[in-house]
Amino acid sequence: MNPHDFLDDDLRDHAVRHALGSLSEPEARAYRVHLTHCDVCRAEAESLAEVTRDLVLLAPSEAPRPELWDRVLKRIKPPHAAPDGHSPIQVWKDWAPGAPGAPAADDAGLTYVPGDGEPFQSTGAPGVDVRRLFVDHEERRVTLLVRMAAGSSYPAHEHAAHEECYVLHGDLRVGDVHMHAGDFQRAEAGSVHGTQSTDEGCVLMIVSSLDDRFVC
Repeated sequence: MNPHDFLDDDLRDHAVRHALGSLSEPEARAYRVHLTHCDVCRAEAESLAEVTRDLVLLAPSEAPRPELWDRVLKRIKPPHAAPDGHSPIQVWKDWAPGAPGAPAADDAGLTYVPGDGEPFQSTGAPGVDVRRLFVDHEERRVTLLVRMAAGSSYPAHEHAAHEECYVLHGDLRVGDVHMHAGDFQRAEAGSVHGTQSTDEGCVLMIVSSLDDRFVC
């Protein structure tokens, strides 16, 4: 845009759209550059800016609803971040040794977990539930079933030790790999899984570390 000697209707309309913030980003960027060397348009833009500021001041004040702040916090807080640094998604980190219902070895050194034992437990990830099979606190390892509803996902995470995943049912997308029932994947210590998702839902058997961490 070249400097102008006077304002026509199109230029006034352009200035109004700039003041209202309705220009596209490329248009707004070009207009800001134009204002640096066009006195006529700059004077109009400054005048409209004063008007819009006055209109804001004339608007009636209204106290926000009490629940608004909680809603804002929920929107800006990552779903896998807790105030104390502990993840509400990784509920298996709370599976304490010797807790009621926790599987334990018998006198012969065998641990048996019946198929109708503990129910699945919800996690902080929508549609993702887990069922405890075994937790080895000394080795910092956990064996669990993961049930994911159709369309659900699990956040990106880094493996503190190797992880093994076997798909018992359904499908799981892991990066460019689309796994199905019977497929197996091992992730080495230090490797990172991006967001994992499922199209139709799945049930997985996972053997992993208790010290995995989410990747922001």
